Amino acid sequence: MLALGTVALFSSALATQASAATTVPVSMTFTEPIIQNFNSGCPALGTPNGGFCGNGIFLPYGHVTEMIVFGAGTPEIDVRTVTVAGGSIVLEEQATDFACPGVCGSPEFPGGPFSGTLTDVVVSGTGIFAGASGNLRGTVKGTGLQSNIQLSGSITLAN
Repeated sequence: MLALGTVALFSSALATQASAATTVPVSMTFTEPIIQNFNSGCPALGTPNGGFCGNGIFLPYGHVTEMIVFGAGTPEIDVRTVTVAGGSIVLEEQATDFACPGVCGSPEFPGGPFSGTLTDVVVSGTGIFAGASGNLRGTVKGTGLQSNIQLSGSITLAN
């Protein structure tokens, strides 16, 4: 009888561990050149609506490369893929509240200055991010020939 009770208790403990998830506060900061080098190999450059590739930091995971493809979710939703050594996370991103003072889009400043608000939802992942979920918010700021992206929020890892 003691053996059956021990097995039941052990099985219950394993089931609890297998379903445990970890929520991690995160922040991301990227820089994307607005005028991309066509020899860079950025896959977003060949998409119908375009996009950018960049790099930056994803705390607490380290250095990243990232790519955004405009309109890849729906016409209003962009898809951003962020890659670290342990895997990739895919975000559906919506940009709102664009502000573009003065010379936006002029030949002297082809990409800015501009700013906007970003809202991101984790939709998939690979490696350490397989089964992840979460939400992030942040900003994009165009400073002429590059854009700076800052996102923060939390990600729940499936474990």
